[in-house]
Amino acid sequence: MASTEFAPIRSGGSLIVAWRTKEKNILIVGGNDVAAARIISVLEADAKVILVSPENELSEEVRYRIEQNQVHKWINREFKEIDLEDVDMVLTAIDDLVVSRKIYDICHAKKIPINVADVPPLCDFYFMSQHRDGPLQIAVSTNGQGPKMANIIRRKIGETLPEGIGDVITKVGRLRQKLRILDSKQNSSSKRMGWMSRVCEEWSLEDLKKMDEKIMDNLLLFYESGQVPQYDSILCLKNNQEDILKNTTKKSVEEVGETSHHMIENRAYLTFKDKDHENYQPDNLDSIKEFNYLTIQSKDARISSQSLKKGRMILVGAGPGDPSLLTHKATTALATADLVLSDRLIPSPILSHANCEIRLAASKSGAEKSRDSQDQLSTWGLEALKEGKTVVRLKIGDPFLFGRGGEEVAFFRKHGWDVEVVPGISSAFSAPLAANVPVTHRGVADQVLITTGQGTQGRMPEIPRYHSTRTTVILMAVAKANEMSKALLEKEYPGELPGVFIENSNRPNQRIIRATVRSLGEAVKTQKIVSPATLVIGHSVEALYSKDLDFSGIAHEI
Repeated sequence: MASTEFAPIRSGGSLIVAWRTKEKNILIVGGNDVAAARIISVLEADAKVILVSPENELSEEVRYRIEQNQVHKWINREFKEIDLEDVDMVLTAIDDLVVSRKIYDICHAKKIPINVADVPPLCDFYFMSQHRDGPLQIAVSTNGQGPKMANIIRRKIGETLPEGIGDVITKVGRLRQKLRILDSKQNSSSKRMGWMSRVCEEWSLEDLKKMDEKIMDNLLLFYESGQVPQYDSILCLKNNQEDILKNTTKKSVEEVGETSHHMIENRAYLTFKDKDHENYQPDNLDSIKEFNYLTIQSKDARISSQSLKKGRMILVGAGPGDPSLLTHKATTALATADLVLSDRLIPSPILSHANCEIRLAASKSGAEKSRDSQDQLSTWGLEALKEGKTVVRLKIGDPFLFGRGGEEVAFFRKHGWDVEVVPGISSAFSAPLAANVPVTHRGVADQVLITTGQGTQGRMPEIPRYHSTRTTVILMAVAKANEMSKALLEKEYPGELPGVFIENSNRPNQRIIRATVRSLGEAVKTQKIVSPATLVIGHSVEALYSKDLDFSGIAHEI
């Protein structure tokens, strides 16, 4: 066999891969500017940042990332071997070569991949010079030989790429996602790949860039037959669709008779027919007007009803903030949504489950601005529903527990849209658990009161009189801590009755601050408690409490 038939082996290179690190634990040692750059790279790969660095060595940007809760866990000291527990990757950004070598040796013994900044011999992998445009990532490596040359080459490549290529890839990815929903059979993989390849090859980049949801849905009508019409034909179908469907609805009722007309809304199929051919599919959609009639059938159809898609509104509870506490139904809704509308309270790791556009409410402060934010989100939701999109309205905690979820359901019903509701774990229950407080406990607490410190128009709610076996859970209690303390005392709550604030419950920066009914305001002031924080009051607070145990976060007593 001639050796020229096969490509020669060129040694000395690196194995170029796209390493999927979503939800992986990546340890960064150091707090300088290099560490700041590493944090950005890790976060953009949807991984969790664990940072080890003394506070006095933190750069301004690293401090900012910590304050913004973008660092999953910060260990305020020098590196120790115990820091490598449950770590998937290590990145060092320190100037001490001796310590870097030590960390490298420990990682190799534990088979943990490591990159030591600026020391190529101590790197299992390199950070490449990267061009990023949306989902498009192009990386250039010189295998440690010339980092500056890699930057120059990367810039040259970026300058040659068509404008908006990232947007094109995003839309192709959306079309691919829709196709997998349309035909999810495992044995259809080759068919899906072949059809998608033809779309990418036969449509120009400009055509792909102009795709919207309706054009995608209309293009998918031709998947079953294996056809890929030209963009202009699909655009024609989109522009004439309303007239076609308006005429079709009337004719189908008159001519089809026994056909189940309710299937127009539920998994219906469109089949074009002419007088000579059954199940005819035109190559040129301009000729649609030549068809004698159009019927709606429940089976044996060649073209699916994606173009009849109705908008769908899903109200989803995001839980207390820990992405691992999302329900399976919530993650599914986020992954398949066309648009996500979210409050700014939702942490970015939860939003990362979405594969679509995300719109955040404007920052709000006060009842009037809160209403404005709510109105803005509702308006966006209605617009998307009218376009046939699946909209997820994402709310912290549980939508129906001080989340105004009922108001949103009523709003959309008023405008003719039903709302699906996906429950979430409320901090009313997860926060006490994080502080090791059983809200009910035999012989201690047999009832639970859940209320809020921020009632309608910011007014305090009416609190019932004290009961010794009741656990009182108060959401949004920080701003009105002094008023809450006075209100509880007026309702005969003992001044020394134990309470506990759980700040940022179920998150890496969680804090637990113990207080009494009388000292609620003092605790907020001296310990600088900030929202979101849940307050739990009652004898159950001490049911499992031991001063020798620190259950989660930093515990203080007031």
